[in-house]
Amino acid sequence: MRGRVFVSWGLLAFFSSFAASALPVSCFIVHAEPTGVDEEAFQSLVDLVALADQHRVPLTLLLTAQWAEFVLEDAARVTALESFLARGHEIGAHHHAYWGTLDRAAVWDGYTDAPLDSLHAEDRAQFRGTMDDFWSLLTALPGARETGCFGLSEADATDWICDLAYSTYGHTLSDAVSAPTPITIGSCTATQVGHGLLTDVGALAMLYDSTGEESLFAVVTHVSDY
Repeated sequence: MRGRVFVSWGLLAFFSSFAASALPVSCFIVHAEPTGVDEEAFQSLVDLVALADQHRVPLTLLLTAQWAEFVLEDAARVTALESFLARGHEIGAHHHAYWGTLDRAAVWDGYTDAPLDSLHAEDRAQFRGTMDDFWSLLTALPGARETGCFGLSEADATDWICDLAYSTYGHTLSDAVSAPTPITIGSCTATQVGHGLLTDVGALAMLYDSTGEESLFAVVTHVSDY
């Protein structure tokens, strides 16, 4: 692995205080999607974290409100998340925003700050709550939320949570390499970085080896298909 360095976003500030190595700082991000949340899916998350532990790779686990709700229903699941944090992993927030999911044919998670009468009439029954409701579930989980991937379109900008310091985006191979960039989302500011979908591992490995220390290298996968 040639001395590769993996960090979760919660640890990025710590690592930035050290002299850069010849290889990029790297992040491994995992999305927990709003559908299919059950005991089997949670066990898949536990298995993924255990596999990461074997390779000493800290993960940034981005959970939707559906996952937060499921975890909070059972003390043993909360304890599992506490153990993830104790082992160096991060728990962040994942949101499938309404207009953004229409743009890419994904599943809305039911949370938005958009006026209900602005949504398509056939979608209003899926409304689960405002972003305050979303955030109440996420912040009830152990640890602090610092990183989010919200998949926002311009119309969804008011859904962003200003408490989040980092915003992630991207799916393509080239998105795996980025420079942290200050951005404005609605009335909030955050630092944005890209991540490439973990599909063609060979191509990602070649890209990693050609990425200089001045860049950040990040990949993203899902609990359901890692």
